[in-house]
Amino acid sequence: MKKAGIGLGLLLLAGCGVEPEEGLPIKVVYTEEKNESPAAAEENMMAELYATDQNGLLVPQAVSIPAEENAEKAALQALAAGTLPEGFTSPLPEGTVIQNVEVEGKTATVSLGGSFADYPAEEELLVASAITWTVTGMGQAERVQVKLNGEKLDAMPKAGLPIAAGGMKREDGINMKADYAHTGATKPLTVFYTAQNEQGPYFVPVTRRIPAETTDIISAAVSELAKGPVPGSGLMTTWPADAAVTGTPSVQKGQASLQLNESVLENNGEALVSSQLLKPLALTLAASANIESISITVDGHPDVKMETGEPLPVSLTAPLFVNAESQVTAE
Repeated sequence: MKKAGIGLGLLLLAGCGVEPEEGLPIKVVYTEEKNESPAAAEENMMAELYATDQNGLLVPQAVSIPAEENAEKAALQALAAGTLPEGFTSPLPEGTVIQNVEVEGKTATVSLGGSFADYPAEEELLVASAITWTVTGMGQAERVQVKLNGEKLDAMPKAGLPIAAGGMKREDGINMKADYAHTGATKPLTVFYTAQNEQGPYFVPVTRRIPAETTDIISAAVSELAKGPVPGSGLMTTWPADAAVTGTPSVQKGQASLQLNESVLENNGEALVSSQLLKPLALTLAASANIESISITVDGHPDVKMETGEPLPVSLTAPLFVNAESQVTAE
């Protein structure tokens, strides 16, 4: 599904007339669809729905849906209806009814009915993650509780996946198909790898577990990007296996400065960096370290450019929607 035609240039918190709470993402963008008559213009909003790809992974897809006061409910209804771009399907069973979504504080309670519990047991984590990431991406809630036919659940209905007393949250992870495990206490780090279908490449979030005592999240993120996805997952990374951060990154007010080793340069003898490295890095640091913008240098190379010949961006930011079309440009 294509984006709405005319952007209003406003980022608004859905269903709320006050300023959003500090630290919460604002992911609802109100737009107007083009119509033959200006009087017939219909107000829509962009929402990020977590859909299933051909590899059985959850992928964020920016979709234009009718604007509703209850944005979280509208987003889940669009997901249940399969209002998705070609090549992606809804993880929710056909016949799922989104009865309501109530947001109180930072917790959303999703009331479900119909054939919701008819999903395959082996897809339970996929279904729970799709609901959690779609709802929390709308900008108000950080946790999600679930009701089925009016009864609050402490576990998902098919395979018994526990639902924490505080609700499901993004920190629980997404697309975790790791073939390794850390011993001891860990914490999540979500990185973005690349997949491709007939419509082209797209980014997929994957949660990795790193040691809980890790303080340099930026270096850990680069390490996971370089490590790459699990073989056979259908995912790819453009990062060389020996890529690493040199020195200690600095972070001030959401802006990070980091230096990479020269393995990130193109293999043609020139000091060039591919935008296909920069985009997943910006997405990863935004998701895992609350980094709003990054600046990059390369060890031993004072004048680095992108593969297009343009200067390396002074400030690189992640797009509002993960798989929205965007270009990396110098600022």
